[in-house]
Amino acid sequence: MEALRIGLIGAGDVARAAHLPSFAANKKVELAAVADPDTASAASVAQHFGIGKVVEDYHEILDDPSISAIDICAPHYLHYQIAMDALNEGKHVICEKPIAMNLEEADGMIRAAHELGLWLLITLNQRFMPIHRKVKEFIVGGRLGKPFLVNAQIVGNVMTALSDANHWKNTWDRAGGGAFFDTGTHIVDLMHYWFGEPTAVNASLKRLITKPENKADDNAAVTLEYDDDLLANLIISYSQENEPWSEKKFIFGTGGNIAMISEAAVPMFFVADNSPEMVEVEHKADWWAWSHDLALRHFVDCILENAEPIVTAEDARAALKTILAAYQSAKEGRRVEID
Repeated sequence: MEALRIGLIGAGDVARAAHLPSFAANKKVELAAVADPDTASAASVAQHFGIGKVVEDYHEILDDPSISAIDICAPHYLHYQIAMDALNEGKHVICEKPIAMNLEEADGMIRAAHELGLWLLITLNQRFMPIHRKVKEFIVGGRLGKPFLVNAQIVGNVMTALSDANHWKNTWDRAGGGAFFDTGTHIVDLMHYWFGEPTAVNASLKRLITKPENKADDNAAVTLEYDDDLLANLIISYSQENEPWSEKKFIFGTGGNIAMISEAAVPMFFVADNSPEMVEVEHKADWWAWSHDLALRHFVDCILENAEPIVTAEDARAALKTILAAYQSAKEGRRVEID
């Protein structure tokens, strides 16, 4: 089987720290080119990862018939146009989350991929983490009984980017929203994966610490409601400067509870009848990059083998729909039902 020749578009942090290391270590991949308006940044990653072609305009990658797939690591507002251009040139697309800025864009991308017979794969990497897959097994297997409450929080320090008015991160026009639009995508997608889509949302999305007025929420408190008497409370903070990045999730059920702490050496416990039990599950300290690697290797295999992916573009659209409902709730100051 020939290697999949991939062109990378966007040479920023997520490309450097997660996507490029995964592709470079995958014998099924050949990194063919990198495009970024910041040619110095593109040249730097090209040198580090042995990529032979560096361009400023991504269309030069799309014009290369030897490249079968592109990987989009560009800011959110560029996802739609780059993906549509790539699909129309016959390229499979791997794209960082969120899928797009709005549902109309997402629908256009999904429709084009289906009509052209190409893959559109969105990097919702947290579904690939063994602890999260183990939770799904517990829920489906009934070990929790009936889940009735979720408390989940993701907190970290993104203040360098948020304090820079010129940085695209958390801007309304280029990022689509703030912390909940960005990292909230992950936790919302996990809620969908574990419990299905919610029926209503009540959200408070605030810019509490960030100074530039063009920035959106740096802190988010969101409650998802389900018809079967389940509440999921989601907390996202980009302004937590006193501790390392932290992701904690707790699920309470009538038959038992689950506690997950992604940064912990022992990441998962199951508690029933007042007796905690460590759950044996594969985990790595650098789980963020590792989960990207798991997702990206899976996506490469899906393209090469024309196999159905674990997470689909439709899943990414569903997460975006819930997130947009949360922003509507915050803007209007009311509970919003989700159709």
